[in-house]
Amino acid sequence: MTPALVLSGPPGVGKTSVGWRVFDRCIDLDLAAGFADLDLLGAAWPAPGDDPHQSRLKATNLAAVWSNYVRAGSRRLIVAGVVEDAAERNQLEDATGVAVVICRLSAPDADLAQRIRDRARETGDNLDKLIHRAAELSGQLAASDISDYTVNTTNRTIDEVADDVLERWQTMASFGDLSESAREPR
Repeated sequence: MTPALVLSGPPGVGKTSVGWRVFDRCIDLDLAAGFADLDLLGAAWPAPGDDPHQSRLKATNLAAVWSNYVRAGSRRLIVAGVVEDAAERNQLEDATGVAVVICRLSAPDADLAQRIRDRARETGDNLDKLIHRAAELSGQLAASDISDYTVNTTNRTIDEVADDVLERWQTMASFGDLSESAREPR
């Protein structure tokens, strides 16, 4: 089975938006795919003290979702979510039963902060904390890089980033060709 694509990176970098677009491209190419967002799979409170970002819960829920996707006919998995270390990578591989290809999306801290402000989900102290966390995580992910490849999202459209991500995943996973016409938006 094709390795799962995991889009990792700090808040505001575009993981979910790019993930949806890669999923759309797979549909356009008639590639049976499923998409999951780890933030949603771990949206439960309280978080245990030894797993503050709910990585175990996310992996457990991903295993159930992927199993259902496979029963529905999906053969490729696209996942949006932060993967901070090799242990989290292993959790995702165990959950899906396939290798994962991690694409780290990157952007300068100022861009991340502006994107977080623009989406207007967080306010006040929560906004400040998320902007700080984005910068911190951006540095951490770059310093202890466990990704298979990195795609910079700065000054690029979601379509451009998604096409780049998909093309590189295709190369690494060796599934089919992408023709120029297949990359046109629907």
